[in-house]
Amino acid sequence: MSSDSIREGQTGYVQAPELDGPVILDVPSPTADLQRGLEDLNSHGCCILLNALDPNRVDEIRQLLDRQYAAEQALGALCPDRGNSNKQVLPNMVNKGSRFLDLIEDATTESIASYLLGKNWLLSSLTAHLFIGTTTKAELIHRDQGQIPASIEFPALCNLFYLLDDFTPQRGSTVVFPGSHRWPLSYRVHPPNPELGQQINAPAGSLFVFDGRLWHGTGANLEGHPRRAISVFCCAPWVRQQENACVSTARDIFEQASPKLRARLGLRTYGTLGNINGTRIEHQGAAFGSTDVEFPDALIGENGQLIPLPSARRT
Repeated sequence: MSSDSIREGQTGYVQAPELDGPVILDVPSPTADLQRGLEDLNSHGCCILLNALDPNRVDEIRQLLDRQYAAEQALGALCPDRGNSNKQVLPNMVNKGSRFLDLIEDATTESIASYLLGKNWLLSSLTAHLFIGTTTKAELIHRDQGQIPASIEFPALCNLFYLLDDFTPQRGSTVVFPGSHRWPLSYRVHPPNPELGQQINAPAGSLFVFDGRLWHGTGANLEGHPRRAISVFCCAPWVRQQENACVSTARDIFEQASPKLRARLGLRTYGTLGNINGTRIEHQGAAFGSTDVEFPDALIGENGQLIPLPSARRT
């Protein structure tokens, strides 16, 4: 495909040719080479990068996650509803410690998300995944990009799973259909038979990445192993984020964040998108463009009434 097919804002991603039918490729072999991983993402829609986290960092984040889960469970009736499954998802890890936030600005995260989504990508959500027991059946096969028309020939989302434990079929590792992002359109609309998918094998410390168009789902955890991971879910700057970051992020997180992290959370405009309009802000003029966003002191209501913005500053 010619360079003319590269989309505006992309850093090199070109859609691989369409496959001849719903061909299921093999899961790419784990690799420590980033360039090889990017090539696997292009051809297979997924990749496994080895040694993304060193053993000490894996152990630290794993302990922090276990502590966070226990603390939230101790909230009793205030604990969010986690559903009936033994697979647990802890949302909004943005507010739950710097070691989780660090994964957003990790150099590997930056390289992969920028390759697939362009340099202005946003954090859609930062979540933790773990099991608290066995499960008997696989998760529904789905595409993370399901809210976007299947006819689009490029990724608008991608998921980066930083693995804190070994991912094996017995532990419910992800069921994937490599190459399904390249299937003819008629096969991109309805999910394939889960029994035809393949499950990944990847050691703790790896980074498992998949294109938002890839058919996939969580496998059945027959061992009941905790099988923990942190998901850095990224989206193109014109896609609505899974977590409403400007509302759900504590204000002091924004105030302490680097310019890059603020931009990934949504505090940078993209053309005419993403503005926060209120009382006058020194560095944000009336013209639209890609500029850093600051919080105004107040919103402006009816008849010029000032509506103060809430603060979540820690004391």
